Amino acid sequence: MNSRSNRFQKRKHPNKGFFRYAFIVLISAAVLLSILTLFLSRLAIQKDNALKEQLGGTGIPHLEVRTLRKQIDQTNDDGSKKVPVEETITPEQRTSKVEVEPLKPNVLPADNPIGGTSNSDIYQPPKTGKRLLTYGRFGGRLNNQLFQFITSLQHAKVLKRTFVVPNEVRDVDWTGMFDAGFGIWDLDSLNNAYDIDWTTGLSAEFALTIPKNCVLTPAEGRRLLNSGPKSWEKWDEMCPDVIDIAGSTGLLFCDQQHQFCGDYEAKMEAYKIYEHIKLSASLLQYIPSKREEFKNKGYDELAIHSRRAGEGGYDWELCVNGNAKTCRGHISGSDQDKFCNTRTMKGNCAAWLDLDWQIKSKSALKKNQREYKFVLASDGTHDWNIDFKNQFVVANNTDWLLALERKVNDDADPEKMIETMAVSALSHSKLKRQKDLSRMRGKLDALTATLLDLFSLVDSKYLLGAYYSTLSLNACYFRGLDRVYDSNMCWMLMHPNSKHAIIPPFQETVNVKDPNLDDHLPAALMSDVEHAFVRSDDGNFIAIDRYLVQFKGKQVIGILGDGLVPITIMENDNGEETVRADFTCAYGDEHDSPATVILMKGNQSYNEHYYKRGEKYNTPFSTNGDRFRTMIILCEKLNYDRSLSRHPPLMLKSPDGKFSLTIGSTFQRPVGQVMNAKSTVNHDKLVHCLNPAYGLKDPRWIIEYLEYHRAVGVAHVHVYNVDMHSPEVQSALQIYRDEKFITRHDWSGKASGDYTTKKTYEHAKWAAQTDCALRSRGIYDYALFSDLDEIAVGGYPGGHLAPALEMCQEAKEKRGKIACSFNSNTVSSIYTKLNDEEELAMKDKLILERYDRIEAKPHCPSNCKCLGNNCSIMDRKFHSGRQKYIVNVRDLTIPPRPMWTHALARDYDEMNKIMEVLPDEVMHVRHYQGHWYKNNNLLNSMEEKEAPLSTTLMDTVRSSISGSRDKKYKFSKRLMYAKAKDTALLNGVEW
Repeated sequence: MNSRSNRFQKRKHPNKGFFRYAFIVLISAAVLLSILTLFLSRLAIQKDNALKEQLGGTGIPHLEVRTLRKQIDQTNDDGSKKVPVEETITPEQRTSKVEVEPLKPNVLPADNPIGGTSNSDIYQPPKTGKRLLTYGRFGGRLNNQLFQFITSLQHAKVLKRTFVVPNEVRDVDWTGMFDAGFGIWDLDSLNNAYDIDWTTGLSAEFALTIPKNCVLTPAEGRRLLNSGPKSWEKWDEMCPDVIDIAGSTGLLFCDQQHQFCGDYEAKMEAYKIYEHIKLSASLLQYIPSKREEFKNKGYDELAIHSRRAGEGGYDWELCVNGNAKTCRGHISGSDQDKFCNTRTMKGNCAAWLDLDWQIKSKSALKKNQREYKFVLASDGTHDWNIDFKNQFVVANNTDWLLALERKVNDDADPEKMIETMAVSALSHSKLKRQKDLSRMRGKLDALTATLLDLFSLVDSKYLLGAYYSTLSLNACYFRGLDRVYDSNMCWMLMHPNSKHAIIPPFQETVNVKDPNLDDHLPAALMSDVEHAFVRSDDGNFIAIDRYLVQFKGKQVIGILGDGLVPITIMENDNGEETVRADFTCAYGDEHDSPATVILMKGNQSYNEHYYKRGEKYNTPFSTNGDRFRTMIILCEKLNYDRSLSRHPPLMLKSPDGKFSLTIGSTFQRPVGQVMNAKSTVNHDKLVHCLNPAYGLKDPRWIIEYLEYHRAVGVAHVHVYNVDMHSPEVQSALQIYRDEKFITRHDWSGKASGDYTTKKTYEHAKWAAQTDCALRSRGIYDYALFSDLDEIAVGGYPGGHLAPALEMCQEAKEKRGKIACSFNSNTVSSIYTKLNDEEELAMKDKLILERYDRIEAKPHCPSNCKCLGNNCSIMDRKFHSGRQKYIVNVRDLTIPPRPMWTHALARDYDEMNKIMEVLPDEVMHVRHYQGHWYKNNNLLNSMEEKEAPLSTTLMDTVRSSISGSRDKKYKFSKRLMYAKAKDTALLNGVEW
């Protein structure tokens, strides 16, 4: 037994040693693991701190840090990239982030230097050469100049060079930064933070010393910061003294529109620059948020940057396409359809038309439009008082300008003081040997007004900006990364650490398009021209737009308007009347320039038609009863400055101050190549100025109407749309707009502030006709004026209008006639009811074919004037025969004038001298109307005659409709027409 026990003891002893050894090993491992854990924790903390520092502070949420660290850990120890693992983030995951404070963009590219060695550490340039960096200015607006300045300073900072600011020579160059004496900027912080040379660039010789191989091409400029330290070292070897980044080729965008170049570190350098750019305290005090009278009144909730649609031109494309390009460049995948949809992109070009939809945050959206209060930064091309009177405030630089002028005028030696103020080449050239600032006042006004607009957008809780505007872009950068989601657009443009924008939390977002639903536009956005419709201070005059009128071999600044202005009507001994304007024009630095008023002539005196007629109508504008107040105002002495990218407002003012008007809309002008009036080539180009259209519900008529006039020789149609806003009619008009056959004008009461209502003669017909004529001068040969219920019929056979244009041109050349009128024949069959058999026969016919009988002879006095013998002798000239006319718009020596309905003017003595009457077989209009027959119970007794339109012409119209195969639309003209026809069989024809 003992033996067995001994053997057992011998075996147990070595096991005891093993366990003792294992215990020691485990204790040692635990100690080592603890040390390793502490080391890794410290390393993680260092990474987090480095990350926070590069993101501009320590306020970044922990959730974001973890997301960023996951990206950083995709970098190998040697700095090379690991293969990135793409993660799918669901909408639920994305929206869960709103539980923390508003996030900064939080996705970094895999090759971001955070956590490794940054380019600024790697790049240690040699201390040889002057090491300067500059750029060439280009012709952009002020905010483009600021953006170019900041991108260039960013390059200088990253490349560790001294930034040489180039001189400001042209008007478009001027930022006022050189001219510190004006007190516009406070650049102390900027100069303390960066190595900036404000002296060398003033020398004209400096640019000449830059070697050509050191002036980068646009492509080289865009690649420079992205290329990294190795490439920078090569540029240092080649250009040790100075580099000019991309010359004068414009803004340096990389990847997407409005994106700074370089890696994350380089982009953040650009962001930091905005922290140091400040206005002077004397100027900054005039932004609304600094004014005591605006505080605590709700105006700080919203700021709006207002830009006019398409710069006020023929179309929206300049603005809309720019918006869409910007949006789709920054947003990826299916989110493009949600945020870059047509309504958002187009409405942003005219925010006042669709304000609710443009606001994308629930917290900023109001239940009623009248509840909005906001700070407005507007380009002055739209009168926001029309819809938002007393709801907004704007910055005003007037007191600042007056204080600056007083400072100069009160100085003992103003000339010497001005000399010290003027540093840049531009200001020096304008103010040399000057004793006041009058030659720079316009520039000072425009510059400081724009800067106040910019900085007014910064303080608000929510910013509604313009996607394609560098002013809005700069406002976003000034607001900073922490506030990107407090805007409709800042989050879209500001994402330095990701290729695409990070979509805002959906539960906080409104007005995002459902990809499964059609993008229906409100009626207000279905136009191409948005007129200014600016009223005078007393409300008795409205300016439709301001124009550059082709006349006397130059472009004359003018206004088309309607209403009462201070004038004196004088009459000489021969009874001839003249009109004197008792007000003057001002534009930029030009003041008290004489104005010329051109009134519409009538069959009575100016005084009668302007002051006495139409007194019973409660409106100051043109009315029935031959009250003629539609006018053209020319400011012939003013000089239009082509070099300006943003033009100062045009002002009209009487000496006593009782009448004043300011209009800042884009100058309207003919769009296209102006033809030489002396050319012998007859182009026979005809534009149709369609009088204000209203009441149309059936799209078939507008389709037939436009196809018909295209077939008879009309090159383009201006449609002044009062209320044709049904989806069907709007869809039809959109097709013709895309074909560039029509231009749609918003002529609605809402857009015009109720000017184009029934009170103004037939919805301001004379203003519409005159606007069309001014836009067409020098572009077309003739302009045709008629209504939507009238079609122009040319000479037979074929019905084309070319013979009429040729006859009218011959009358001009031989007899000095500048316009031709023609009769109106009533289509009486519109009241004829068809029996079932006749209806069946018309099943496949056009509306133009259905109504093919006209009155056998005119009905006096509705359509003629009896001269005797039981009306066998009649007068059909001008208004007596409801005539319409065509006028020569090619000859620019013909003075502009307001256009009347049935002739150029109501003064028939003059009209007989300058207008030719065309015979019916050459040209007439068919008037699909005849209420005088119906109202006088003459439908059963009137005489009719068959007058079918040309079969060839009808086949052409039918073929144009049936052959429509536009894939862009769900409903081509063919399908749209067929659907409307089916609906009309059930509901009756309403056109």
